Amino acid sequence: MLLGLGVFFAFSQNEHNPPDNVSKQFHKEYPQSQSANWNQSKTGWSVDFEDKDHNNGEATAHFDAGGRHMDTHVPYDNNDVPAPIAERVNKSYPGSDDLEYTRIDRPGESGTYQVNLRQHGTRKTVYMDNKGEKKNYRDKH
Repeated sequence: MLLGLGVFFAFSQNEHNPPDNVSKQFHKEYPQSQSANWNQSKTGWSVDFEDKDHNNGEATAHFDAGGRHMDTHVPYDNNDVPAPIAERVNKSYPGSDDLEYTRIDRPGESGTYQVNLRQHGTRKTVYMDNKGEKKNYRDKH
């Protein structure tokens, strides 16, 4: 019975510990930050952490199974959202509430803003560039 529990514990721990290539890439991208919580999905690995390298605060980085950094999601407080984005949301979605803003950074690209909102009782997700223009975006997470 003890052997069975030991094997179960060992395998359950692997679900929360990424492979070395993923962990090494995280530390290469964020050398001053410490990983807090790893999660495995069908597309790879994600980690929640405090981004001390870019002053982003709370963030979630996503890596594919091969260790490639896919993107980083940075939640925004509604008071910190860039003005062009907040203005476009107010103009395009009047009466919307329950707003949640997240900046998505992909290597080699300028930021994309994900806006989750509720308008007339319906949840919507909209993506915008840093100028507040709607953007076609497919979030893979």
